[in-house]
Amino acid sequence: MSRRGPRPAAAAPLLVAALATVLAACASGPAPPGADLPVAPAVAADDDADRPDAPTATPDDGDGTASTPADGRAPAPADGPVPTVRLEEVLRLDAPIDAVAAPDGTLLVATRAGRVVVAEPGPDGPPAGTVVVDVSERTTTDGERGLLALAVAPDGTELVLSLTDPDGATLVEAHPLAGAVVTGPPRTLYALPQPYANHNGGDVAFAPDGTLLVALGDGGGGGDPLAAGQDPATPLGAVLRLDVTDGTVRVPADNPYVGVAGAAPEILAIGLRNPWRIDVDATTGAVWIADVGQGEVEEVNRVTWERLSGANLGWPLREGDAAYDGAPPPGHVAPVHTYRHGPGCSVTGGVVLRDPALPDLHGAYLFADFCDGSVRALRPATDGSWHAVDLGVRGERVVGFGTDATGRAVVLDLAGRVLRLVPA
Repeated sequence: MSRRGPRPAAAAPLLVAALATVLAACASGPAPPGADLPVAPAVAADDDADRPDAPTATPDDGDGTASTPADGRAPAPADGPVPTVRLEEVLRLDAPIDAVAAPDGTLLVATRAGRVVVAEPGPDGPPAGTVVVDVSERTTTDGERGLLALAVAPDGTELVLSLTDPDGATLVEAHPLAGAVVTGPPRTLYALPQPYANHNGGDVAFAPDGTLLVALGDGGGGGDPLAAGQDPATPLGAVLRLDVTDGTVRVPADNPYVGVAGAAPEILAIGLRNPWRIDVDATTGAVWIADVGQGEVEEVNRVTWERLSGANLGWPLREGDAAYDGAPPPGHVAPVHTYRHGPGCSVTGGVVLRDPALPDLHGAYLFADFCDGSVRALRPATDGSWHAVDLGVRGERVVGFGTDATGRAVVLDLAGRVLRLVPA
């Protein structure tokens, strides 16, 4: 029986509930939705087999679990020792929201005020505190909109920002990058109207094959009133995949909905509510997606790169591992971890850790909850399941994670702290 009708419309508190930064469209103007983008020519399966930067995907057993990754080191087991760690403050900024390492080793942090700032310089990079990109004059604070995420292109030539424009539309733009210095105006990669001020999602990451992934929420409102999560006609509630190489923007020919009548061809996977952080494990190729729940269940998904194409993560039929508005859809990819509300209320997705200083967390997935601030790690058990351990450290309204150039995890909280996870 459907729960959409009688269920209260109020959504679970989101980890971006305290955010609000509306960014204007860039000078080049908005891009059309994917239906108006050209489809890239098909690429032979072995075309990048010799590329040194192409991660080797790890075979899975059909449910998103993995065997030994390409680096030859198995992830730290679920029953292994839990290291004693602490959070070391790197610097303070006005509400940091995302972090990424630039090609020269510089740690860049995006703030909700619309600036990308040097948190730690590389060997020859600009000093700490340098503003690399400033869109603050194109920013207001409203709802859950704003500067939401950043990523660096695999070849290091572009810094990708995901944000919302004054009308609340999703806008993804790429700034030319040399080391840690932006050298010119941005180009628009993607734009899509948003019907509500919440559930923007908006994270960006580069896939194992170099294409750009964009994770979007279901458009907002409580209980998916637009029925976007299961509708391949709308890019809302989906992971999108775009080829943004060579100064162009195209839909990859092997996207699962290319050629499907009425479907948005840029869609790679559907069934998301409000994905708050995706992470592509550069060693295994697996994609981690943390999806904020409606009112009861938070979830973390791990999907191998091969299986992500055409995957259905379940929303709104499922809320995590529980029924919400129906039975699991055909081909449903279930989460590898869920937890109920209290004291947690809104999952913050993180990163796969491969820090040489923390071998007991090698291959573990770090995540947190916006409401309780606990930093946790998911580690695999011998039966292929993943189990969470509390690392005993907390942030204040943890809103994002990143990895610096040496593989150390960076934790961002809306109290204004950029923190690094280090051995105690």
